[in-house]
Amino acid sequence: MALPLDGVRVLDFTWAQQGPFATVMLSDMGAEIIKVEHREGERGRQAASGQPQPVPYFIAHDRGKKSITLDVRRPEAREIVMQFVERVDVVVSNMRPGIMEKLGLGYDDVRKVNPKVVWAAASAYGPLGKLAARPGFDIVGQALGGIMMHTGPEGAPPMPAGAAIGDQVGAINLCAGILAGLVQAARTGRGVQVDVSLYGTQVALQAWEIDTESITGNVSGRGGQGHPLITPRGVWRSFETKDGYLVVGGVNAGRFTALCELMDLPELAERFPDDRTRAEHVAEIISTLEPRFCRETTAYWLERFERHDIIGAPVQSYRDVLDDPQAWANGYITEMEHPVHGTIKVVGSAIQFDRSSPARVPPPELGDHTEVFLEELGYGWEQIAQLRDAEVI
Repeated sequence: MALPLDGVRVLDFTWAQQGPFATVMLSDMGAEIIKVEHREGERGRQAASGQPQPVPYFIAHDRGKKSITLDVRRPEAREIVMQFVERVDVVVSNMRPGIMEKLGLGYDDVRKVNPKVVWAAASAYGPLGKLAARPGFDIVGQALGGIMMHTGPEGAPPMPAGAAIGDQVGAINLCAGILAGLVQAARTGRGVQVDVSLYGTQVALQAWEIDTESITGNVSGRGGQGHPLITPRGVWRSFETKDGYLVVGGVNAGRFTALCELMDLPELAERFPDDRTRAEHVAEIISTLEPRFCRETTAYWLERFERHDIIGAPVQSYRDVLDDPQAWANGYITEMEHPVHGTIKVVGSAIQFDRSSPARVPPPELGDHTEVFLEELGYGWEQIAQLRDAEVI
């Protein structure tokens, strides 16, 4: 099926996770991703020792792309890159600010060759300010943005999330910025410079929470098993059951009454009939609900939640997600044929177009498409051989 970005070409200088997952998203939308790697391959190919090759890290962040090898420090490689720039719509990297400029591949350089190009960069701290050139990984973004100070129970040390949310939220915002740039280029014929960072996207992730402290002056606590702003005022958290855990949320007056009834606790609803009294006695309410939840299984409670329109869900492990029919129905988990691993379950796209998800394509072998693209640029086989002998490609 036709996808929204069919025909869009992206020259991809990204590595690791924040940049590469943004271009995975563009690939899922139909764009052709030309991944530029040094001759040894980007470090994401060897992200973890003891794992089967290619490693899951690289499969997740580089599926559906094409790979060329170039030593971009060499003038011959820069000449090749600029020929690509003439033919692509997007140039994207997540090198620290200043590196692309030192290579002669900054925004001012590429727009001289292609005024319509969208030049996008992801960094750790943002492109401006005294910290701009400093390197950083996912955990730096989580630390700077404040989320580590609000994750986990009171009294515990700062805790990062159990997934690389700094990199992934950065990637999603980078993808969004590139899409906006493509719209501008299509409408005006003029490209744009797009910048996102780990720090900035973590701050944006918590806009409500940070604005609340700014406006009210109230310092919120730790999230614990819920949310630092919601759980202190109501039933919004996880509960242990007889065989696992579930979450409950969005319990307004009507749903609180229904929840108490299905749990055989009608007196609790009578004692705390409105938002104010529930907020004042939320600790007592939680302590009453906890032992009751432990008496029955997660499935038992969720079946009753559905009948009474209570908002809740099981707390799933990754294995649960991989086997969840709901995830499969929407393509959130799908299968991919891999030349080494065979048929594997992988994460699909969170976005559907025309209620379908495109097939997953494995990541490329290192330099798989170097000769193909050089031929497209007009290089003959003798020239390609010379470039290889000179270790340019």
